[in-house]
Amino acid sequence: MREKLTGLDYPAARILPMPDRAGAPHVRLDLRQLGSHVVLEVTGADTGVDAEAFGAPGTEDVDVTGVKRQPQPRPEAR
Repeated sequence: MREKLTGLDYPAARILPMPDRAGAPHVRLDLRQLGSHVVLEVTGADTGVDAEAFGAPGTEDVDVTGVKRQPQPRPEAR
């Protein structure tokens, strides 16, 4: 996954490995720059990838691999 993300010009230092999720590769892509709070959680899948954005403190001293995400309620079907 790192090779594919660096091939898309994401800096290697911002691609942070995480434990595999159900055997699938899993990383966090730290996009916090210039006061942003965005981190992408990317998990490989048979048909592509699943990417979910979440917020993390904007300060660089916070390691996003240790940030605990809060479950988000799914919107109800209409």
